[in-house]
Amino acid sequence: MKYFYLFIIYVAGLVISSLGLALIIKSGLGVGPGDSVAVGISRHAPITVGSVMIIAFVILLLVNAWIERKRPQFESLLPIILRGRTLDIFLYGTLDHASFEVWWTQWGIFTLGLIATAVGIAIYLRTPFPRIPLDHFMMIMNEKTKQSKSSVRIFTESGMALIGFLLGAPVGIGTLIVALLLGPFIQAAYQGARPIANLWSQPKRAKAQTPR
Repeated sequence: MKYFYLFIIYVAGLVISSLGLALIIKSGLGVGPGDSVAVGISRHAPITVGSVMIIAFVILLLVNAWIERKRPQFESLLPIILRGRTLDIFLYGTLDHASFEVWWTQWGIFTLGLIATAVGIAIYLRTPFPRIPLDHFMMIMNEKTKQSKSSVRIFTESGMALIGFLLGAPVGIGTLIVALLLGPFIQAAYQGARPIANLWSQPKRAKAQTPR
């Protein structure tokens, strides 16, 4: 039952992060760095942003396996599909006709999106279930470079923003803000989400401390 609750939390984190990404895109201030690549490609091909993400994540899944010299984590197809499909539901369904033209509504929606993205990612990363390849890549780089999660995120997303710009995606001030602040926001939210990790790690600790 414990893992059932954790799985619900896991799915909720993924959905919240997808909503956050959709809000950032809809704010009109510039798409997120990672999303800029998907949005840019979707502008040149008859394919949705979420579908592009699914394809890109599958490729990154194989790259992660090569870096770690391990088998591909095919179980990560679950969060890949959940992220891609829920993002499309928000973009082309729930928020399809949403328009934010007044500056304060744009910044309000953007800020809400940034917070939701960070909180959603932190929540699902604190569970023992498969990660989206991009977030797993961040964790790999964090371990290999000994740099903080925020530093790795800033460096990676800045590179993706450049690629998105070259693809013609709407890269703006919001893109820069996401590149600089999403990493620190995730770091802070990740620390705040520590109780979620305790739900599944405490029994192991208790077992380890039991005298023989």
